[in-house]
Amino acid sequence: MWSSSASIRSSGRGLFALALLAVVALTAPLAGCGWQPLYGHTDTTGPSGSAAQQMAQTHINPIADRVGQQLYNTLRDRMNPQGVPQNPTYDLIVTLRQSGAQSLINPNQTAARIDLTLYADYNLYRRDAPGVSIFHGESRNTTSYDLLNDPYASVVSADDAKRRGAQSLADDIANRLATFLSQPQVAAPQPAPPSP
Repeated sequence: MWSSSASIRSSGRGLFALALLAVVALTAPLAGCGWQPLYGHTDTTGPSGSAAQQMAQTHINPIADRVGQQLYNTLRDRMNPQGVPQNPTYDLIVTLRQSGAQSLINPNQTAARIDLTLYADYNLYRRDAPGVSIFHGESRNTTSYDLLNDPYASVVSADDAKRRGAQSLADDIANRLATFLSQPQVAAPQPAPPSP
């Protein structure tokens, strides 16, 4: 009886050792490829530091219109959770536009549903090189809302669609900026595209 329990313990240790060896073998390639977590802590003595630290040093210019205010507030929550930076390194300028399209038509030829598309065009500038964009991006989001019999309910529905669209745009912009700013060396400045 003692020998069988000893062999069970011995085989249990063998399985554990085999599992540990498999984990080490699977994670070893990641050690040499330069992989690092996007929002994790890195060596802050380098030129960039972590994406979260870089994003916290970004001043977001106010964005026009009510939807622009919602986008601005959500971006600020995503990028500056500790508050507006005192000495920002970057400026983010976002231009927002929107369009609506009727997607469902009632038998009396009135719209029953609207597809609202928000477009954000944004540029990131370094404060030490004003007027020269180091990162340019475009984001788009489409949300829908119903046109209801009650005009107030339709307004509330439209406002909710705009709010959801602004939040989705803010997530996309923040993720793209985090990816860019997490690079070990931020790209050299490039001329800003001409404005339309």
